[in-house]
Amino acid sequence: MTQKPQNITLREIFSPGGLISQQLEAYEFRQEQLQMAHEVARAFTASEHLIVEAGTGVGKSFAYLIPAISLALKAEQKVVISTNTISLQEQLVTKDIPFLQRVLPRDFNVVLAKGRRNYLSRRRLKNLMNYERGLFDTREEVEEIAEIQEWVDRTVDGSRSDLPWQPQPQVWDKVVSDRDNCLGRNCETYETCFYFKARREMYNADLLIVNHHLLFSDLAIRKDSEAAMSVLPDYDYLIIDEAHHLEATATNHASIDFSNTRVKWLLDSLYNERSEDGLAKRFDSRQLRTQVETAREQANTLFRTIIETMQEEIGSEGNSNNLTPRIHRSNFVKNVLDTPLADIEKTLKRLRDDAMTDDDEQEITAHQHYCRRLRDELDMIIRQSDPDYVYWAEISTRGRTPRILLNATPANVNQMLQDHLFTVKNSIVMTSATLSTNRNFAYFKKRVGISESRELLVHSPFDFKRQVQIHIPRNMPHPNSHGFVPAAIEKIKHYLKLTHGKAFVLFTSYKMMDEVYDAVAPDLEEIGIDTFIQGGELSRTAMLEAFREDTDSVLFGTSSFWEGVDVRGASLSNVIITRLPFEVPTHPVMEARVKQIKEEGGNEFFEFSLPEAILRLKQGFGRLIRTQTDNGIVAILDPRIRTANYGKQFLESLPNCEIVEE
Repeated sequence: MTQKPQNITLREIFSPGGLISQQLEAYEFRQEQLQMAHEVARAFTASEHLIVEAGTGVGKSFAYLIPAISLALKAEQKVVISTNTISLQEQLVTKDIPFLQRVLPRDFNVVLAKGRRNYLSRRRLKNLMNYERGLFDTREEVEEIAEIQEWVDRTVDGSRSDLPWQPQPQVWDKVVSDRDNCLGRNCETYETCFYFKARREMYNADLLIVNHHLLFSDLAIRKDSEAAMSVLPDYDYLIIDEAHHLEATATNHASIDFSNTRVKWLLDSLYNERSEDGLAKRFDSRQLRTQVETAREQANTLFRTIIETMQEEIGSEGNSNNLTPRIHRSNFVKNVLDTPLADIEKTLKRLRDDAMTDDDEQEITAHQHYCRRLRDELDMIIRQSDPDYVYWAEISTRGRTPRILLNATPANVNQMLQDHLFTVKNSIVMTSATLSTNRNFAYFKKRVGISESRELLVHSPFDFKRQVQIHIPRNMPHPNSHGFVPAAIEKIKHYLKLTHGKAFVLFTSYKMMDEVYDAVAPDLEEIGIDTFIQGGELSRTAMLEAFREDTDSVLFGTSSFWEGVDVRGASLSNVIITRLPFEVPTHPVMEARVKQIKEEGGNEFFEFSLPEAILRLKQGFGRLIRTQTDNGIVAILDPRIRTANYGKQFLESLPNCEIVEE
């Protein structure tokens, strides 16, 4: 067997005839990929941050994986790689990394890290079987627990993804590994604990693959408590792929939500009236049972008052089944739930002090902490105690039981990211195909709070001039005029017949999508073209699969189809952009961000709305060309791309293509 050389340069790995090309038959050398790999290595060596926009086809995963592996082995530094989507995570773990493990000269250890709530707790499952069987309302739930009990003896890692079926959330909640309900080393199942086994593997890894959600769960714990056990091992080097989701993920993690379903979960766990089971029965506490009944009554009063108050504030607009009103004033409702929850908390403390075993004490403590958290979150939202947050509600009255959420969301996360991410890590590499606007990173840097960084714009190696035509129809009415939708319908029919289907038609609203679909679909069916519409009978995944298999079909979609969808080859040769994707700032958080820019003397359109729309258009455009053999058209029906003074900024942000005006 030939011995692989231990020290090898990036050029020797990537170049024609190099390590990768020797083992990967379809590999083509791309100067852009090597350039990105050199920049990543340079940023790591100099302990600098790096922003890289890498166009489709660059091969960015190899371009950051190989320098990361080199750093991990030479400097004995753990490198964390974070992705936003499961599909990219699976590509790294099942395809890219196993290939590099075969090809590269030195062995390296990679672990896919999962959040704690992905793992089953053996102790909690045992307690459920012994004490809490009666908590479940249906035969289906009882059967699921029985199946989980059988599965736990044969599972490899005890994670939910290893289950051949997905349990209902209320079932998994009762057996999941939980930070508040963990005995740690004092637990009798510690040595065989699935979660702690996974943690030990994480500490021995050279590369840790995580998702953005887990990355920010770890940051949140580190930010809030020095003493708390972090989710991830310590690390100083981080790669964030799909970095255009960085701000949104950070915002979600810094947000607080209080809901009627979370209150119900706590109260049912303490005492379930239907099954007459729960903690109150287990510890024979009549007082706790009575307090739960009182809390349930006050919770109903609170959530009923919230609905009434929000509907009054919205007025005639409040007839919708789904409302997302902003809460403009503090103490907008009376907090009638705090006292009942405080009483429950006191009773739980007494029960905890009297507990006979560590196991009992931990179970009570977990419920006590959850009760305390609910009280704190409700108090913060009602009093609006943090001026940097936006307070808003989500009310869905569709169905038998209304769903009510109260939210507190930071208007901006740039300072938080600067303080707890960029200033504490040696080097962070952020990459995506869509980070720049007007060929610079100023907007992205401002939104995420990074001031000092290296920057690299790596263009796609694809020949867009040959592979893509951008069609812009002349004389289209303004999108806000009554004539736009009828004109768009005629143009959509024209372009769909031009390619005989094989198209995505992308919208910015469900209303226009439904109207266009109803007008266009019958004509398409007459000429043998099948149609799929978002929100129809099929799930998103099933719809995409059906679209890929039927090469002449047309998919009508809104926001979630503008990005993260990969359809290669004959099935997709036409992307129709119905309107430039400006987002109307009616959502409370968007509204607050726009207001903040105005108050600081800025221009909200050029500083927020336009850059966001440009990034969105780049994502929609990016659906078309996924390989060097793909080709097709992108039709942009919105006349503002030619008539508005800002229109050229959209075109200049797209690859250089042939433009057809007709």
